[in-house]
Amino acid sequence: MKYKELYDEYNDLLSQKDGYLRTASSLKDGYISTKTISGKRYSYLQKRVDGKLNSEYIREDALPQVKSELQRRVEIGTAVDRIEEQLNRLETAVKVLDKALHHKLVVLRRCSVMDMMPMSMRKRSLEFGNAMTALEGIPASGDTETMLSLWAAGQQSFRDGYLQTLSKYHLIEV
Repeated sequence: MKYKELYDEYNDLLSQKDGYLRTASSLKDGYISTKTISGKRYSYLQKRVDGKLNSEYIREDALPQVKSELQRRVEIGTAVDRIEEQLNRLETAVKVLDKALHHKLVVLRRCSVMDMMPMSMRKRSLEFGNAMTALEGIPASGDTETMLSLWAAGQQSFRDGYLQTLSKYHLIEV
């Protein structure tokens, strides 16, 4: 493949970004507020959910851990922003160098989005896809259905299955 090192660099950056985002999703989110009641300080983790402010009491012994997780989340956000800048620079350069490679990078980015989809949404996504193919009368192959089922169960990345399918039908060189 022409410019394989650019493709590999882009793929590696996407993998790093996905790893950071997975880590961030397991960390506490929000900010810490303190209230003084009857001379005693109480700490709360606060965040907005569906427009409503939620507060969760933080035990004093758990406060250092929560602070650490919030700080780690900020650091991850900074790292993800840097990776996004690198991805955008690569896409811009590749767009000039090779339009076919640019298309491959766009496919990788879209696959990455699918791989970051929460497990709870994957089944729903498959149900929607099945409804659309039923309406259009174009059933998915058994291999594609298996790949999608493995992806929905978290046993295979969407990227691997999708690229394999595109390659099988000679739609993209991987």
